[in-house]
Amino acid sequence: MKKRKKFWAIDLGEALTKIVVGEIGASGWVQIEGFRIEKTPEQIRNIGNSEEQSMVRGFLRHLLKGACRHDDVMLVINHKEMLVASFTFPMMTINEVEEAIYWQLQLLTSENLEFWRIDFQARERTRWFEHLGIDETNLDVLGVAVKKDLLSRYTKLFGKTGCRLASIVPQFYTFDSLIDPNGDQPTLIIDMGKSETRFFYYYRAALIENHRLELETGWDGKTYLREIIKVTEQIFEFPLEYEKTGMNDINENIYLMGGESLHRGVMETLSKWLDKKIRPVDELLDEKEELILPGKMTKAQRCLMTPCVCGLIKQAQLRGGLL
Repeated sequence: MKKRKKFWAIDLGEALTKIVVGEIGASGWVQIEGFRIEKTPEQIRNIGNSEEQSMVRGFLRHLLKGACRHDDVMLVINHKEMLVASFTFPMMTINEVEEAIYWQLQLLTSENLEFWRIDFQARERTRWFEHLGIDETNLDVLGVAVKKDLLSRYTKLFGKTGCRLASIVPQFYTFDSLIDPNGDQPTLIIDMGKSETRFFYYYRAALIENHRLELETGWDGKTYLREIIKVTEQIFEFPLEYEKTGMNDINENIYLMGGESLHRGVMETLSKWLDKKIRPVDELLDEKEELILPGKMTKAQRCLMTPCVCGLIKQAQLRGGLL
Protein backbone atom coordinates (compact mmCIF):
# COMPACT_ATOMS: atom_id res chain seq x y z
CA MET A 1 0.00 0.00 0.00
CA LYS A 2 1.37 3.39 -1.03
CA LYS A 3 2.20 5.71 1.84
CA ARG A 4 0.25 8.94 2.05
CA LYS A 5 2.19 12.06 1.20
CA LYS A 6 3.48 13.98 4.19
CA PHE A 7 4.28 17.67 4.46
CA TRP A 8 7.26 18.83 6.50
CA ALA A 9 8.12 22.38 7.58
CA ILE A 10 11.50 23.24 9.13
CA ASP A 11 12.48 26.49 10.83
CA LEU A 12 16.26 26.74 11.32
CA GLY A 13 16.21 29.29 14.11
CA GLU A 14 19.31 30.95 15.48
CA ALA A 15 19.00 29.13 18.81
CA LEU A 16 16.43 26.39 18.17
CA THR A 17 15.41 24.37 15.13
CA LYS A 18 11.73 23.49 14.88
CA ILE A 19 10.09 20.94 12.62
CA VAL A 20 6.51 19.75 12.09
CA VAL A 21 5.11 17.00 9.91
CA GLY A 22 1.50 16.55 8.91
CA GLU A 23 -1.05 15.88 6.23
CA ILE A 24 -3.08 18.26 4.09
CA GLY A 25 -6.55 17.30 2.92
CA ALA A 26 -8.16 18.10 -0.42
CA SER A 27 -10.65 20.38 1.34
CA GLY A 28 -7.85 22.40 2.95
CA TRP A 29 -7.64 20.84 6.41
CA VAL A 30 -4.23 20.49 8.05
CA GLN A 31 -3.41 17.81 10.62
CA ILE A 32 -0.15 18.12 12.52
CA GLU A 33 1.02 14.61 13.34
CA GLY A 34 4.36 15.30 14.97
CA PHE A 35 6.88 17.95 15.91
CA ARG A 36 10.41 18.29 17.25
CA ILE A 37 12.50 21.05 18.79
CA GLU A 38 16.30 20.76 18.75
CA LYS A 39 19.21 23.06 19.52
CA THR A 40 20.54 24.56 16.28
CA PRO A 41 24.19 23.61 15.62
CA GLU A 42 26.50 26.61 15.31
CA GLN A 43 27.88 25.22 12.03
CA ILE A 44 24.54 25.63 10.27
CA ARG A 45 25.00 29.42 10.07
CA ASN A 46 28.41 29.30 8.41
CA ILE A 47 29.07 26.00 6.74
CA GLY A 48 32.65 25.82 5.54
CA ASN A 49 34.74 22.67 5.38
CA SER A 50 33.55 19.17 4.52
CA GLU A 51 33.53 18.11 8.18
CA GLU A 52 31.04 20.87 9.07
CA GLN A 53 28.90 20.02 6.04
CA SER A 54 28.84 16.38 7.08
CA MET A 55 27.76 17.30 10.60
CA VAL A 56 24.92 19.50 9.32
CA ARG A 57 23.74 16.78 6.92
CA GLY A 58 23.65 14.35 9.84
CA PHE A 59 21.61 16.84 11.87
CA LEU A 60 19.09 17.26 9.03
CA ARG A 61 18.81 13.51 8.47
CA HIS A 62 18.07 13.14 12.17
CA LEU A 63 15.29 15.74 11.93
CA LEU A 64 13.80 14.25 8.76
CA LYS A 65 13.87 10.66 9.91
CA GLY A 66 10.83 8.96 8.42
CA ALA A 67 10.51 11.30 5.45
CA CYS A 68 10.00 9.70 2.02
CA ARG A 69 11.21 10.99 -1.33
CA HIS A 70 7.71 11.90 -2.46
CA ASP A 71 7.07 13.99 0.69
CA ASP A 72 7.12 17.79 0.45
CA VAL A 73 9.73 19.55 2.61
CA MET A 74 9.44 23.30 3.19
CA LEU A 75 12.25 25.37 4.70
CA VAL A 76 11.04 28.46 6.58
CA ILE A 77 13.80 31.09 6.75
CA ASN A 78 14.30 34.35 8.64
CA HIS A 79 17.86 35.16 7.59
CA LYS A 80 19.52 38.42 8.59
CA GLU A 81 20.80 39.02 5.08
CA MET A 82 17.35 38.73 3.54
CA LEU A 83 16.04 42.04 2.19
CA VAL A 84 12.36 42.74 2.86
CA ALA A 85 10.45 45.90 1.97
CA SER A 86 6.86 47.03 1.41
CA PHE A 87 5.81 49.46 -1.30
CA THR A 88 2.66 51.01 -2.73
CA PHE A 89 2.58 51.44 -6.50
CA PRO A 90 -0.10 52.65 -8.90
CA MET A 91 -1.69 49.91 -10.98
CA MET A 92 0.87 48.49 -13.39
CA THR A 93 1.76 45.32 -15.28
CA ILE A 94 3.68 42.40 -13.76
CA ASN A 95 6.79 43.33 -15.76
CA GLU A 96 6.57 46.91 -14.50
CA VAL A 97 6.22 45.70 -10.90
CA GLU A 98 9.28 43.47 -11.31
CA GLU A 99 11.35 46.38 -12.59
CA ALA A 100 10.13 48.74 -9.86
CA ILE A 101 10.83 46.17 -7.12
CA TYR A 102 14.35 45.62 -8.46
CA TRP A 103 15.26 49.29 -8.28
CA GLN A 104 13.58 49.82 -4.91
CA LEU A 105 15.44 46.88 -3.36
CA GLN A 106 18.69 48.03 -4.93
CA LEU A 107 18.44 51.17 -2.80
CA LEU A 108 18.63 48.97 0.33
CA THR A 109 22.01 47.41 -0.46
CA SER A 110 25.29 48.27 -2.14
CA GLU A 111 25.60 44.71 -3.44
CA ASN A 112 24.83 43.61 -6.99
CA LEU A 113 21.26 42.25 -7.03
CA GLU A 114 22.13 40.03 -10.00
CA PHE A 115 23.39 37.61 -7.34
CA TRP A 116 20.12 37.74 -5.42
CA ARG A 117 16.82 35.96 -6.01
CA ILE A 118 14.00 38.51 -6.01
CA ASP A 119 10.34 37.70 -5.49
CA PHE A 120 7.26 39.68 -4.57
CA GLN A 121 3.62 39.49 -3.57
CA ALA A 122 1.11 42.09 -4.79
CA ARG A 123 -2.43 42.88 -3.66
CA GLU A 124 -4.89 45.40 -5.01
CA ARG A 125 -6.17 48.08 -2.62
CA THR A 126 -8.94 50.53 -3.43
CA ARG A 127 -9.46 53.73 -1.43
CA TRP A 128 -12.64 55.80 -1.71
CA PHE A 129 -12.28 59.58 -1.61
CA GLU A 130 -15.70 60.70 -0.37
CA HIS A 131 -15.38 64.41 -1.11
CA LEU A 132 -13.95 63.87 -4.58
CA GLY A 133 -16.39 61.12 -5.47
CA ILE A 134 -13.66 58.89 -6.90
CA ASP A 135 -11.83 55.79 -5.87
CA GLU A 136 -8.15 55.01 -6.34
CA THR A 137 -6.72 51.54 -6.89
CA ASN A 138 -3.11 50.86 -5.92
CA LEU A 139 -0.92 47.84 -5.52
CA ASP A 140 0.44 46.92 -2.10
CA VAL A 141 3.65 45.10 -2.96
CA LEU A 142 5.86 43.08 -0.65
CA GLY A 143 9.34 42.53 -2.09
CA VAL A 144 11.94 40.09 -0.82
CA ALA A 145 15.48 39.31 -1.97
CA VAL A 146 17.69 36.42 -0.85
CA LYS A 147 21.21 35.65 -1.97
CA LYS A 148 21.25 32.93 -4.62
CA ASP A 149 24.24 31.18 -3.05
CA LEU A 150 22.34 30.88 0.24
CA LEU A 151 19.38 29.26 -1.52
CA SER A 152 21.74 26.98 -3.45
CA ARG A 153 23.51 25.95 -0.25
CA TYR A 154 20.24 24.97 1.44
CA THR A 155 19.03 23.09 -1.65
CA LYS A 156 22.25 21.06 -1.90
CA LEU A 157 22.29 20.31 1.84
CA PHE A 158 18.76 18.95 1.87
CA GLY A 159 19.32 17.09 -1.40
CA LYS A 160 22.16 15.12 0.18
CA THR A 161 19.85 13.97 2.99
CA GLY A 162 17.71 12.11 0.46
CA CYS A 163 14.77 14.51 0.83
CA ARG A 164 13.39 16.87 -1.79
CA LEU A 165 13.32 20.50 -0.70
CA ALA A 166 10.09 21.59 -2.37
CA SER A 167 10.20 25.24 -1.29
CA ILE A 168 12.16 27.86 0.65
CA VAL A 169 9.76 30.39 2.16
CA PRO A 170 10.38 33.60 4.14
CA GLN A 171 8.93 33.19 7.61
CA PHE A 172 6.78 36.33 7.51
CA TYR A 173 5.15 35.19 4.25
CA THR A 174 3.30 32.44 6.09
CA PHE A 175 1.97 34.59 8.95
CA ASP A 176 -0.81 36.15 6.88
CA SER A 177 -2.48 32.72 6.88
CA LEU A 178 -3.53 33.52 10.46
CA ILE A 179 -5.06 36.93 9.68
CA ASP A 180 -8.54 37.71 8.36
CA PRO A 181 -8.07 39.40 4.95
CA ASN A 182 -11.41 41.19 5.38
CA GLY A 183 -10.78 42.51 8.88
CA ASP A 184 -10.59 46.27 9.39
CA GLN A 185 -8.23 46.21 12.36
CA PRO A 186 -4.44 46.14 11.87
CA THR A 187 -2.40 43.35 13.44
CA LEU A 188 1.11 43.56 14.87
CA ILE A 189 3.23 40.43 15.40
CA ILE A 190 6.38 40.89 17.49
CA ASP A 191 8.93 38.09 17.08
CA MET A 192 11.58 38.11 19.83
CA GLY A 193 14.63 36.11 18.76
CA LYS A 194 17.98 35.43 20.38
CA SER A 195 19.78 38.45 18.92
CA GLU A 196 17.03 40.51 17.30
CA THR A 197 13.32 41.29 17.37
CA ARG A 198 11.23 41.51 14.20
CA PHE A 199 8.01 43.53 13.90
CA PHE A 200 5.40 42.58 11.29
CA TYR A 201 2.55 45.04 10.82
CA TYR A 202 -0.37 43.66 8.82
CA TYR A 203 -3.51 45.28 7.49
CA ARG A 204 -6.12 42.97 5.96
CA ALA A 205 -3.52 40.19 5.80
CA ALA A 206 -1.11 42.39 3.80
CA LEU A 207 2.30 43.07 5.34
CA ILE A 208 2.51 46.86 5.36
CA GLU A 209 5.65 47.35 7.43
CA ASN A 210 8.44 45.24 8.86
CA HIS A 211 11.15 46.40 11.23
CA ARG A 212 14.22 44.78 12.77
CA LEU A 213 15.65 45.68 16.19
CA GLU A 214 19.06 44.16 16.87
CA LEU A 215 20.14 43.50 20.44
CA GLU A 216 23.12 45.71 21.24
CA THR A 217 26.04 44.87 23.48
CA GLY A 218 25.46 46.15 26.99
CA TRP A 219 21.69 46.07 26.90
CA ASP A 220 20.06 44.40 29.87
CA GLY A 221 16.60 42.84 29.71
CA LYS A 222 14.79 46.02 30.76
CA THR A 223 16.58 48.14 28.14
CA TYR A 224 15.77 45.59 25.44
CA LEU A 225 12.07 45.69 26.33
CA ARG A 226 12.04 49.51 26.37
CA GLU A 227 13.54 49.58 22.87
CA ILE A 228 10.84 47.17 21.71
CA ILE A 229 8.21 49.54 23.10
CA LYS A 230 9.78 52.49 21.21
CA VAL A 231 9.66 50.68 17.87
CA THR A 232 6.10 49.52 18.50
CA GLU A 233 4.91 53.05 19.23
CA GLN A 234 6.64 54.35 16.09
CA ILE A 235 4.85 51.76 13.96
CA PHE A 236 1.45 52.75 15.33
CA GLU A 237 2.13 56.46 14.89
CA PHE A 238 3.42 56.43 11.33
CA PRO A 239 2.32 53.39 9.30
CA LEU A 240 3.69 53.91 5.80
CA GLU A 241 1.24 54.81 3.02
CA TYR A 242 -1.76 54.41 5.34
CA GLU A 243 -3.87 56.75 7.39
CA LYS A 244 -2.50 57.22 10.88
CA THR A 245 -3.63 54.22 12.87
CA GLY A 246 -2.94 55.31 16.44
CA MET A 247 -2.53 53.19 19.54
CA ASN A 248 -6.25 53.16 20.28
CA ASP A 249 -7.15 51.47 16.99
CA ILE A 250 -5.00 48.39 17.39
CA ASN A 251 -7.35 47.01 20.09
CA GLU A 252 -6.15 43.55 21.12
CA ASN A 253 -4.43 42.60 17.86
CA ILE A 254 -0.90 42.57 19.23
CA TYR A 255 0.75 39.16 19.34
CA LEU A 256 4.07 38.03 20.77
CA MET A 257 6.16 35.10 19.57
CA GLY A 258 9.72 33.79 19.52
CA GLY A 259 11.85 31.99 22.07
CA GLU A 260 12.83 35.12 24.00
CA SER A 261 9.15 35.99 24.54
CA LEU A 262 8.79 32.89 26.73
CA HIS A 263 10.90 34.26 29.57
CA ARG A 264 8.92 34.94 32.73
CA GLY A 265 7.38 38.39 32.89
CA VAL A 266 8.19 39.50 29.31
CA MET A 267 4.62 39.56 28.01
CA GLU A 268 3.25 41.10 31.19
CA THR A 269 5.90 43.86 31.18
CA LEU A 270 5.30 44.77 27.54
CA SER A 271 1.53 44.83 28.10
CA LYS A 272 1.92 47.10 31.12
CA TRP A 273 4.29 49.55 29.44
CA LEU A 274 2.22 49.72 26.25
CA ASP A 275 -1.03 49.79 28.23
CA LYS A 276 -2.37 47.26 25.73
CA LYS A 277 -3.30 43.63 25.94
CA ILE A 278 -0.70 41.45 24.25
CA ARG A 279 -1.48 37.84 23.47
CA PRO A 280 0.72 34.87 22.56
CA VAL A 281 0.64 34.31 18.81
CA ASP A 282 -0.44 30.70 19.15
CA GLU A 283 -3.90 31.89 20.19
CA LEU A 284 -4.45 32.67 16.51
CA LEU A 285 -4.04 28.96 15.80
CA ASP A 286 -7.16 28.24 17.87
CA GLU A 287 -9.19 30.34 15.42
CA LYS A 288 -8.27 28.09 12.47
CA GLU A 289 -11.08 25.55 12.20
CA GLU A 290 -9.23 23.65 9.49
CA LEU A 291 -6.22 23.02 11.77
CA ILE A 292 -5.86 19.88 13.89
CA LEU A 293 -3.05 20.04 16.45
CA PRO A 294 -1.66 17.25 18.63
CA GLY A 295 -3.33 17.19 22.04
CA LYS A 296 -0.10 17.16 24.03
CA MET A 297 1.54 20.49 23.21
CA THR A 298 2.55 22.99 25.85
CA LYS A 299 1.99 26.73 25.39
CA ALA A 300 5.73 27.16 24.85
CA GLN A 301 5.82 24.44 22.20
CA ARG A 302 2.83 25.96 20.40
CA CYS A 303 4.55 29.35 20.38
CA LEU A 304 7.81 27.97 18.99
CA MET A 305 6.09 25.80 16.38
CA THR A 306 3.84 28.57 15.02
CA PRO A 307 6.04 29.51 12.00
CA CYS A 308 6.18 25.86 10.87
CA VAL A 309 2.45 25.33 11.43
CA CYS A 310 1.75 28.53 9.46
CA GLY A 311 3.87 27.09 6.66
CA LEU A 312 1.59 24.07 6.34
CA ILE A 313 -1.56 26.22 6.59
CA LYS A 314 -0.21 28.42 3.78
CA GLN A 315 0.58 25.34 1.73
CA ALA A 316 -2.97 24.07 2.20
CA GLN A 317 -4.41 27.44 1.14
CA LEU A 318 -2.30 27.49 -2.00
CA ARG A 319 -3.18 23.91 -2.91
CA GLY A 320 -6.85 24.58 -2.35
CA GLY A 321 -6.87 27.71 -4.47
CA LEU A 322 -7.85 29.88 -1.51
CA LEU A 323 -5.19 32.49 -2.30
